[in-house]
Amino acid sequence: MRVAHLDTGREWRGGQAQVRFLLRGLRARGHQCLLLAPGGPLAEKARAEGFEVLAWSPRGEWDLAAGWRAARLLRAFAPHVAHCHSAHAHALGVPAARRAGVPVVVVSRRVDFAVAGNPFSRLKYRMPVDRYLCISRGVAEVMRSGGVPEAKLALVPSGIELPAADAGVRRGAADLRAALGAPPDAPVVGTVAALAPHKDHANLLEAAALVVRARPDVRFAWVGEGECRGALERRRAELGLERQVRLLGFRADALDLLRQFSVFCLSSHLEGLCTSLLDAQSLGIAVVATAVGGVPDVVEDGATGRLVPGRDPQALARALLEALGEPERAARWAVEARVRVRRFSADHMVERSLEEYRAALRERGIQT
Repeated sequence: MRVAHLDTGREWRGGQAQVRFLLRGLRARGHQCLLLAPGGPLAEKARAEGFEVLAWSPRGEWDLAAGWRAARLLRAFAPHVAHCHSAHAHALGVPAARRAGVPVVVVSRRVDFAVAGNPFSRLKYRMPVDRYLCISRGVAEVMRSGGVPEAKLALVPSGIELPAADAGVRRGAADLRAALGAPPDAPVVGTVAALAPHKDHANLLEAAALVVRARPDVRFAWVGEGECRGALERRRAELGLERQVRLLGFRADALDLLRQFSVFCLSSHLEGLCTSLLDAQSLGIAVVATAVGGVPDVVEDGATGRLVPGRDPQALARALLEALGEPERAARWAVEARVRVRRFSADHMVERSLEEYRAALRERGIQT
């Protein structure tokens, strides 16, 4: 099978990691892949691993020249499936694939933002797409609410590379507590997430103020970069939390740092699934998270972590203090989560994607 992947992300985020896993998994199963993507980490990593990558850099969802270029490139590759992985790729890639005569077009939907809320969005979600691969039940429900037909929706959860059972902090890894200027035994609440509005670090900052008031020894480590940094730094200063809350920026060694968290916290008010949460569970880190979007697909409250309402810093602070103050309970959550998270492997994501490719091709009368 030949599969063309279209992505427009210029940074390295969860969606780009999923594309890389899919490229690897499809090649390992004997399928041929092409990636259309702009210059950036995904294109660089894919080329380094020997995948065919062609430059494709749309300037927005109305970049008709980019759409025509995609159609030309797809026509030359002649894929069985075109898989669009981002919002701009969806808007431009679907009509391009249809112009190029690609039999099956699928779109990954990784966020639980509302759809079809304006005329352009309604048009976009009426495009001739064979499958929307939704990474969680929450995402699928948003798509249904936006009028996308049930027959076009498929649940394909994001996946992670599961670590070995005995994996520990990598030799030579950075010392997280030293980076925070904290004592070696300081409890650390960490998060790995882009500093984007829907991740709601503002809520986490307010919760951090409450936690530190009760537990002055606790430190917060935020791994990730994004547009909200300036506003968060200003609010952190207003709260007097510069010493307790450190913004570490984008880190290539994020997994090494995550292994050293006492508790992983996710504070989003919108969330498709969150692969960093899966990573934390796979590494045996106790989780406190907001019960939004696809998070309840991953965290069962009281069994594999603690769930709290979104945008409620008091509830978030109480849950963090519970996890920090009752380490035996938190350890039980982590042990159970480490077992259950195995169903969110990258291999499972690849197999589910292939199942949906083949089902859509059969519906078109094509066997591969």
